[in-house]
Amino acid sequence: MILDNIPWAEKYRAKNFAGIKGQENAISKVKLFLHNFPKKKVIVFHGAPGIGKTSLAYATALETDSEILELNASDLRNRKKISEIIGPAVSQKSLFKQNKIILVDEVDGISARKDRGGLAELIGLIQKSAFPIIITANDIWDKKFSMLRQKAEIVALKDIDYKIVIDVLQNVAKEESLNVSVDVLTSIAVRTKGDLRAALNDLQMFSKLESLDIASDIDERNRERTIFQALQYVFKNSKIDENMIKVYDEVSMSLDEIFLWIEENIPLEYKGEELAKAYDALSLADVFRGRIYRKQYWRFMVYQYFLLGAGISAAKKGVKSGFTSYKKSSRILKIWLNNQRTAKKKSICKKYALHCHISIKQAMRDFMLLKIILGNNKIREELRLNEEEIAYLDK
Repeated sequence: MILDNIPWAEKYRAKNFAGIKGQENAISKVKLFLHNFPKKKVIVFHGAPGIGKTSLAYATALETDSEILELNASDLRNRKKISEIIGPAVSQKSLFKQNKIILVDEVDGISARKDRGGLAELIGLIQKSAFPIIITANDIWDKKFSMLRQKAEIVALKDIDYKIVIDVLQNVAKEESLNVSVDVLTSIAVRTKGDLRAALNDLQMFSKLESLDIASDIDERNRERTIFQALQYVFKNSKIDENMIKVYDEVSMSLDEIFLWIEENIPLEYKGEELAKAYDALSLADVFRGRIYRKQYWRFMVYQYFLLGAGISAAKKGVKSGFTSYKKSSRILKIWLNNQRTAKKKSICKKYALHCHISIKQAMRDFMLLKIILGNNKIREELRLNEEEIAYLDK
């Protein structure tokens, strides 16, 4: 089915205000804004990623039977683009419905530079709009948004309580016919720290695995927030200083993971010659990484960190403005999934190796033969294999 490939965060997006969980105060302000329109023509939803800003915008459209025109701010980086795209939208009626709502998502990406004029143009068009405008932002208190704040109704969405996240996950699990324990759902809810979208993504990812009892292995979300900050400093900052060498010190990830994050996100910031230079710096850092591993030349670490920080930062020609949503490397997920698939195999080999006084490495190498031997139920009992390990052998 086509729906099987849809992210659950989209598949189970709220259809009305009742479906927006934990944001009762924000919903009340939206209703008041619509009642008083056009006293103010724009309302801004702001807060952390994944707490329902975009979902609230769509629920508002559905509640008012309005067509919603969604525009991502990353595509509206300058005056010309905003004038061409939003200009007609603020005056033309909907072809299909009586009402219309204009959604400008992730406004953090619009430039405030005078030579580009993105924000100034947007504010000018707000005054001309015949329809309500909803804007979402992660940080509306950035100084570049001072004029926008004066024109808008500001609505803060709060972090969602983990108990509400658990309740949503339970409903989704029921809809998807997943047999998953409350402990697993609690683990997901607590670790995603109020990010409902991330929680749904994690649950969907675990639904593809053989067992859902591995939620304790999810990386803490603050690790990702820290790598986001480090990447932002390297990619956006034009100043090469001593902090560039120490930029990854607070990132609680292995250097191998950091390499993958950098590799995945360079193309989001750099193009053309900048892209080539950035990848050249990354490849040179990888050369030093190889020398460190092969010859234990740990003194080369300083060169590696210099290239990953200052080297990649220096590849750009100027300051990179706007907001960029960095993403986890798909290779990290593939490695993680593979580790999960082999976890039972390793645990079986460990028990067999201990019982037969051989190395785990040898047991792993001879696993095809070992699998035949372990077809004997008495041997399985002697090794005290659990149900999951037996199911892995029998699959």
